[in-house]
Amino acid sequence: MGKKKSTGLGRALIKERLGAARGNRRNDTWLHTSELNDGYDWGRLNLQSVTEQSSLDDFLATAELAGTEFIAEKLNVRFVPPEARTGLLTAEESKRLKKLHEDNRQFLRIPRRPPWDESTSPEVLQQTERDTFLTWRRDLARLEEEQKLILTPFERNLDFWRQLWRVIERSDVVVQILDARNPLLFRCPDLEKYVKEVSGQKVNMLLLNKADLLTREQRRTWARYFQKEGIRAVFWSALAEAARLEAEEKVRTLLPLY
Repeated sequence: MGKKKSTGLGRALIKERLGAARGNRRNDTWLHTSELNDGYDWGRLNLQSVTEQSSLDDFLATAELAGTEFIAEKLNVRFVPPEARTGLLTAEESKRLKKLHEDNRQFLRIPRRPPWDESTSPEVLQQTERDTFLTWRRDLARLEEEQKLILTPFERNLDFWRQLWRVIERSDVVVQILDARNPLLFRCPDLEKYVKEVSGQKVNMLLLNKADLLTREQRRTWARYFQKEGIRAVFWSALAEAARLEAEEKVRTLLPLY
């Protein structure tokens, strides 16, 4: 039995681009795609996602960001097992935890790029980016320690955030791709806020994938909800788009080549 083909959004976009490259689609599809020489070689940067770290790894990463040098010495080492956090929360504990999350929601935000202009040198900008990111990491660690909150895994690699900052700065429209069955699960309102902070002229948009799994009434309900929220939302079905692209490909194979 052959391997099942993927029908995701990524595959549909890739096929769309490859079709444009072969000249089978509109010539202006990728008119605004360009290489940006911004001083970073993204092909050589450390773009390995880091969402979880041990205490030692976290300490070393923080020390590296701060530019701290230290010498390791052989000492007596004692391993301390982490506190066991098992069992179900009581109704009272759940209520307290929910209130704690709401009270600290404003601190759970994506890191901002520090201000810069044409006179800022690359060296100074990179250092201020590291300092700002380090402060953001420390604030989250302090929140965990003082408020006893357990944060979900988040990206700890500064280079990933640098990519996000530059995408936002250079984009007129910033799109979040969400699952239409529960779009609020991974929607990031703070990202939308940050986009507007960079420029009020920029547009936020939500692309709700897997829309074919919703009924017409469900799509209408979500459309009304996001309209009240003041954000543009577009429903998309990668499955339907993949089927359309495959049908077009079959038609092309039947047509004579000139």
